Amino acid sequence: MNQIYVTIAITVIAATLFAVVRAWMPWAKFTRWNPTHPVISLFVSPLNEANTHSTQARTIEEGAGDVTLEMEVASRKSETTTPNNMNFYDLSADAPTSSTSSIRAQAEKDLLYRRGIQAAVALTALVFLPLIIVAINSACSALVAYAALNATLNELFGHAFGDTSQSFATDGSTPWVDTYIHSATENYTLLQDDSLYRRTESFHGDLAFDINVTDDNPPNVLLVVVESFRFHDSHYLVGDEDPSYLFKGANLTVTPNFDKWAKRGVAFPNLWSSWRTSRSVESLLYAQLPYDDVEDSGMTGGKVDVELAGLPQFFKSKGYEPFFTTGCQTEYDDWNAFLPAHGFDTVWSRDEMMKLAESDLGITSDEWYGEEQRGLYWGVHDDLSFQLLGDLLVNKTKEQSDRVAQGENKKPLFLTHYTISSHIPFQERPKWYADADKPDFSSLYEGEEYADLIKNYLEMRYFTDVELGKFMDRMEAEGILNDTIVVIVGDHGQAPEYGYDKPEARDLSATRVAGALVAEGRLGEFVGLRIDDAVEHYDMLNTLADITGVPEEGFLQNGVGRSLKRHVTFGERVVFSNNPSRNMSVVRGNERLQYDRLSGTVLLHNTYTDHDMERDLFSGRSSEEQASWLAWRNNGRWLNKYYTDRWDKNCLLDSEC
Repeated sequence: MNQIYVTIAITVIAATLFAVVRAWMPWAKFTRWNPTHPVISLFVSPLNEANTHSTQARTIEEGAGDVTLEMEVASRKSETTTPNNMNFYDLSADAPTSSTSSIRAQAEKDLLYRRGIQAAVALTALVFLPLIIVAINSACSALVAYAALNATLNELFGHAFGDTSQSFATDGSTPWVDTYIHSATENYTLLQDDSLYRRTESFHGDLAFDINVTDDNPPNVLLVVVESFRFHDSHYLVGDEDPSYLFKGANLTVTPNFDKWAKRGVAFPNLWSSWRTSRSVESLLYAQLPYDDVEDSGMTGGKVDVELAGLPQFFKSKGYEPFFTTGCQTEYDDWNAFLPAHGFDTVWSRDEMMKLAESDLGITSDEWYGEEQRGLYWGVHDDLSFQLLGDLLVNKTKEQSDRVAQGENKKPLFLTHYTISSHIPFQERPKWYADADKPDFSSLYEGEEYADLIKNYLEMRYFTDVELGKFMDRMEAEGILNDTIVVIVGDHGQAPEYGYDKPEARDLSATRVAGALVAEGRLGEFVGLRIDDAVEHYDMLNTLADITGVPEEGFLQNGVGRSLKRHVTFGERVVFSNNPSRNMSVVRGNERLQYDRLSGTVLLHNTYTDHDMERDLFSGRSSEEQASWLAWRNNGRWLNKYYTDRWDKNCLLDSEC
């Protein structure tokens, strides 16, 4: 309420000040002001000085309209105004009659000159300047982000016209290879010296954990990607110490079912993503740093002519069946064209899920958007999609058993499932859940500016967690979990604390996500392991390849991930996490350096103790430490540009680009 009164007071003061100035100051009479007059005066002043007398004569011949223009110019020079009763004929009464024709010709010439200047000013202001702005905006897709960061013109134009400072040549033997490919754990052969395109042949090194897998009975692999699942919804991932006070002292968790299964598997409390769901497809499935653009992703347009190598291609080469399911519509960002063109033999989305729900689960068509609200704007709610996912796994497992019994190959399943119910604005929910009792999360939103939005988010996060729990319990009861490796991750995070309009503005909440790997009966002594070092979406390709086994001929890829199955010293390896509409970042251990594409501005924070980035640590570091961080920043910029350029040129897997 106080803010309203302040706004009203400021408005009244500003209006009063403007009225006083307008009433008492002659120069404030804006009805007589024309933005072309200063430009005209600049060019015609020398001419007017040389032709003062002829100017007076010309005003008679040109009529009142042009006389007014001349008088305005004259009045501005003398800082006086013309008396209201002045007779314009009298001003030029002494003009020689014999020179009238020449004066008229000169007047017409001057008038054309002035009109030309006015036209040039108008074209520049209304046409050429907007064209320049549009051109810069097209070349610099992160224009809005630069404005938010108060970026300099050097940054903006540097991006618009190409920043060659981020490019460098290499002969393949230079240290840059180890910067992006973790040769400490991966054996590979580069297929092009100055690219990441390679054949991965095997993995080596000490184990962080191990999973019992045999070649004669390969497990199914399920990747569950949960919409907007930030890491600090899980009390287990945050830990009891909670130094950033994310749970505000409350002894609760928003995701009890995820926590239960993470404790029975391997947890990734320091897992990072790059903002937006489409970009998670690029990193999770193809091990890349995603395409750098505010509006578009690597999937936009379908990219059916772009050759990719990732998880679906890897598992297909091992005899797996690649399958993609989601309750969401896949027309968004052209997923419906992209996924079948890049490794998935079968894709189920909203339409297929609706048909199956009606035929197999008894859902009627009027229940989707009627009183029962079994659907939402984006598609089918997670309760139904998880039930159909479970049916699919049960049926596929039976088919596999039948094939093995007949002496055929098992043909295991690589299945990727994306959830959708916890998508912003978090209000759409099935009626049964709206009516159901829910946990009291008030300690997490009371007193917050966007309390209702936070409450809705937490309730829908809990809803999806409940359905995930039902699914996992069912798979355990059916005996399917013992034959399936399950990876559960968030596609990106979320920040309802910052409102509807800027959900990614709370940087760590938007990009640090939940993650766990479940392998029932296969982990042995490694059950309950937490990998606290920084890891990224793009690590999943090498991790799953190392777990399930690399084919004898190896596999092709151009990713930057490492195998999380292998032990590395904490903080030894960095990961890159970018948000085109906000900033770029590099994470090393528990510290995160934030930067943009071109400027020298950086911020360094401890992600464990300072989740909301209130204490910048960079200035307090030694010059050697600062130089090390800035070197990683430059590496991140190069990698970001590398993938974007190769997407644009369609040469991700080409030997030449």
